[in-house]
Amino acid sequence: MKYLLGLVLIFVYYLIGTLLTKALNLPMPSSIISMLLLFVSLTSGIVPARWVKDACTLLITVMPLFFIPASMGLMDHFHLLISESMPLLGATLVSSVTVLVVMSKVLDRLHKEAE
Repeated sequence: MKYLLGLVLIFVYYLIGTLLTKALNLPMPSSIISMLLLFVSLTSGIVPARWVKDACTLLITVMPLFFIPASMGLMDHFHLLISESMPLLGATLVSSVTVLVVMSKVLDRLHKEAE
């Protein structure tokens, strides 16, 4: 019963994100819009974190189960993964280096501003 309020809130935000995505024809997945809305609601204090904490803990404990379908899809299309391994490797390396450089610049600036 302690999970019910949190799960209902999470699903309501997901529904709102889905409706907004369809109504405004947004190019982002509705789950991202939903997470942003929930994040804003939590940080602004509209929704107290204690309301969703237990449900989030429950969902995080079962999260590995959500990776099973993706893993099975990779196994089904392993030949495609191997044939496209070089572009995938290149994209992974470029994006990882980009994230590291940008984050180091941001953190360096934040550290200098804090002093």
